[in-house]
Amino acid sequence: MRGSPFFDGVRQSEVTIAGQPAKVPIFYYDGTAMQAVFPARLRALRRLMPDPRFCPARLAPGLGAVAVTCFEYRDTDIGPYNELAISIVLNEPWFLPNLPGLALVSGLRRRQLHAWVHHLPVTTEIARAGGVDFYNYPKFIAGIDFQESEKRRVCRLSEGAEHILTLSGERIATPRSEQLQLFSHLWMDRQPQGAEFKINAVEMGVSVRPGVASLALGERHPIARELAQVIAWSRPIQYQYMARFEGILYGPEHLSLALLAHATAGAAAQPVSAAGR
Repeated sequence: MRGSPFFDGVRQSEVTIAGQPAKVPIFYYDGTAMQAVFPARLRALRRLMPDPRFCPARLAPGLGAVAVTCFEYRDTDIGPYNELAISIVLNEPWFLPNLPGLALVSGLRRRQLHAWVHHLPVTTEIARAGGVDFYNYPKFIAGIDFQESEKRRVCRLSEGAEHILTLSGERIATPRSEQLQLFSHLWMDRQPQGAEFKINAVEMGVSVRPGVASLALGERHPIARELAQVIAWSRPIQYQYMARFEGILYGPEHLSLALLAHATAGAAAQPVSAAGR
């Protein structure tokens, strides 16, 4: 909500994204999100990493974890838009002992999640351009549509006519209110890049109950086919629903001279598709 004390003391700078005025850090004043964490084949996850410094967290022998997170941003500094993150939970720092379940459990206890962001479709060009230009987020324009009933919330991801995935989750009770930190790990100019998304979950619930959420994959889209090879089963080990949250996306962790020059010039990029990145 605009005027919330959550944003107090955080200074913003004016930038231009896709030819439009914007601010960094970007404030997210009102949104809803749901996230499901799925067991995934550890060997397949390792093959997706661009560098040994990105180490998929071990969930169990031979298994890692993939998080699918659906965001509906109703009010932000760059306007309303939807976003869907497909992320691989990391053992961070990479050189620490990667014991089964340790990274995920300790992250949940600290209310922090370190993840390699593998795909990040969005619904507006300003969201796409800002993410690609300043962080090298793997963003592309896609259809991200929400349907909601009294008991469930459904998010469908598509590109053109091709269905990619549908995440369906229950609208569980949201008695908790707490702050979370999502640390995005990225690859930019052949070196690690990162960003922090700080979230104030005003209304949140968490469940590990079987059947609380499910994932359905498309048949032909490259991302759907990739996930079918990676995810071990479509029932999550943990589900989180935020009926209302606010957030702050901080600037890129490694602010190079090239990025500073780009921010000053306000250069804009052109849209790309998932298959053409």
